[in-house]
Amino acid sequence: MFFPRRLFIIAIVQVLVTCFVIFLFVSQEYRELSEQSLETLEEFLIEQKKQELVNYTTLAVSTITPIYKNPDIPLAQAKQQVAHTIDNMLYAGKDGYFFAYDNKGNGISHPKEPFRVGKNWWELEDNNGEKIIQILIDNAQKGGGFYRYTWSKPSANKPLDKLGYSVYLKDWDWMLGTGVYLDDVNNKLSKLQQSIDSHIYKTQKLILFIAILSILILFIFGLLVNLSQKKKTDKKINELSQRVIDMQEEERRRISRELHDGIVQTLVSIKYSLEATGLYLTQSKQNKPQPLIDAESSLGGAIKEIRRISHHLHPRILDELGLSSALETLAIEFYERTNIEVVVTKPAVRKLLSDEINTTLYRVVQESLTNIEKHSRATQVNICITIEKDGLKLTVKDNGIGFNTKVEAKKKTCGIGLRNLAERVEYHHGSFECTSSNKGTKIMVKIPKSHFHNQKLQTAETADTTKRDMA
Repeated sequence: MFFPRRLFIIAIVQVLVTCFVIFLFVSQEYRELSEQSLETLEEFLIEQKKQELVNYTTLAVSTITPIYKNPDIPLAQAKQQVAHTIDNMLYAGKDGYFFAYDNKGNGISHPKEPFRVGKNWWELEDNNGEKIIQILIDNAQKGGGFYRYTWSKPSANKPLDKLGYSVYLKDWDWMLGTGVYLDDVNNKLSKLQQSIDSHIYKTQKLILFIAILSILILFIFGLLVNLSQKKKTDKKINELSQRVIDMQEEERRRISRELHDGIVQTLVSIKYSLEATGLYLTQSKQNKPQPLIDAESSLGGAIKEIRRISHHLHPRILDELGLSSALETLAIEFYERTNIEVVVTKPAVRKLLSDEINTTLYRVVQESLTNIEKHSRATQVNICITIEKDGLKLTVKDNGIGFNTKVEAKKKTCGIGLRNLAERVEYHHGSFECTSSNKGTKIMVKIPKSHFHNQKLQTAETADTTKRDMA
C-alpha cells in the first residue's frame, strides 16, 4: 500500500499546485478584464460629455447668431449684447456657463469670474504649465476642439478636472467656450473600481475555498478507499480486477460519447453569459469591449468544433429541423466556409430514425466534412442517404487527394476521429467503412433495419436530391 499511497500524495500535491496556478491566472485575467472595462466605461462617459458640450455650444451659437450676423446693429452694441447674452446662458445649475475671449486673450465674458473681463489672460497656466487660454483659442481657430484641464468649480469652490470645448467667431476674432467638470465621471469610475476589487476578492476566496474543500474531500475519499481495499482478500481483488477492467472500458466508451455533449453545453452556457453581458452593456449604452467580442467569436468556433464529436445529446438543429434539413444546413455552412461544392441526396422519409441514430449520422457527416476541409483538397463532396431492404446507408464521398488508411491506423492518428465514428456506428449494430485513394475518400455507414424505431420503412424512395448552386 506504500507505493499507491505515495502516488496519491503526489497527485494531491499536483492538484494543489494546479489550483494555485489557476487561482493566480484567473485573478490576473479578471483584473485585466476589469481594467479594460473601466477604460471602456471612461471613454463612453467622456464621449457623452463631449457630445453634451457640442450640443450646448451649438445652441449657444444659434442663440447669438441673430445679433452676431445682423449688419443693422452697430458693432460695439452687437458685441455688448452678445457678451450680455453669454453671461446669462447658464445650465447644469451653478457649474454650466459660457465664456469668451478675443484672439489676444482678453476676457470678454465670464459670468462666474467677472474679474477676468477686460483683462488679458494670454499667459494663464495650469498646474502642468500649459497655456489654457492659448490652447482654447487655438482649438477654436482650428474649427472647434476639446481640451482637458483643471479649473475652479463654482459649486465646490476648488479646482477640479474639467473638459472644455471652444469654437471661433471669425468675424469678431472671439473664442466662445464652455466646459463640464469631470468629478462625477471620476466618482463613478472610483465606485466601480471598488466594486470590482471587492468582487475579485470574494471570487478569489471562493475559488480558494472550493479548491481546498475539493482536495480535502478527495483526500478523505482516497483514505477510505485505501482502508476498504486493505480489508479485501487477495481472492476478491483478483475476481474484481477483470470486472473493473471491463467496467472501465465500457465507462470510457460512454464517457467518450457523453463528454463532448457536456463540453458543448458548458461552452454554450458560457456563450449565453457573454451574450447576456453584451446585451447588458448595449442596454446600458456602452460599447462592447473587444475582449468580449473576441471571446464570443472564439467560443462560437469552439462550439462548432466540439459539436462534431458530441453524439449522445441531439444538436439543436436536429431537434428543430430533423436530419435532412440539418444535413442541408451543414452543407451550406461548409460551402460558405470552404467554397467546396456539396451535393446532398436524401430519401423523402420522416420520423424514420431514432434521435440517437440521427445524431450519429449527423456526426459522421460533420466529422467527414471537417476532415475534408483540413486534409482532402477536394472541390466537390457528395452526401447520400438511401433506404435499402436491409436498412439505411449513408455515404460521404469527396474527390480529394485521399490518404493511406493502413498507415494512419498504425500511427494511431485517427484519435477521436474515424475510430470514434466507427464506435458510434457500432453502438447501433451498424457497419462503418472508410476507403481512400488518390482519387478521393469514401465513408460508408450502414444501419440495420432492425434498429430503426419506426420499423415501417416507406418504400416510396422518391429521392429528393438537393444540389445547391452556391456560386
